[in-house]
Amino acid sequence: MKRALQRKLIRVERTRAFSAEERARHILDERTARLAERSGLEPVVEPDRALICAAGGERFGISLDAIAEILPFRECVPVPDAPPAMIGVFGRNGQLVSVLDLAVALGLQPAANEDGEWHLVMLRQAQPQVALKVDRAYAVSEIMPLAETEAGTVRNEAVTGYAKALSGFADEERVLSLLDTTRLLRPFLLSTPVPGV
Repeated sequence: MKRALQRKLIRVERTRAFSAEERARHILDERTARLAERSGLEPVVEPDRALICAAGGERFGISLDAIAEILPFRECVPVPDAPPAMIGVFGRNGQLVSVLDLAVALGLQPAANEDGEWHLVMLRQAQPQVALKVDRAYAVSEIMPLAETEAGTVRNEAVTGYAKALSGFADEERVLSLLDTTRLLRPFLLSTPVPGV
């Protein structure tokens, strides 16, 4: 049963939808790498870019490849017997979207948000559709990975490293925890009580 679920997760990851722009960028990156191999030159590596967001009093960086769009928070219908991090679901374009509280999913205490103006980070994953509730989605920034000695405080399987924002973000000195959304969602996809959610 466990292997069947793992194979399903791998198939979902392989079949995720790419936009025409992403496909073109991927093709160009592959061609550049092949040309560099023939000429003996090292390919130019563009700096990583990430969405900077806040949850549970911490700052996180989420790869742009994992994000479909950012939405203002909307009310959700609770799902009975769902894990504590799962706020509920809402309908969008004829599909159910599961909403996870990022802070709770990472074992952090949710930050108080008096104005209630949270954001939803819609993930690119096709099925099931998932959105992460964050306190704020700030900006897209180039990031610089940090060594373990400069690492942040958030320790979780979904945190794959730490970085600092290089541009486009007012709080550039704060350490960002870099998230792997596939790892973050894995426990929830295996324990969701409603089929297709």
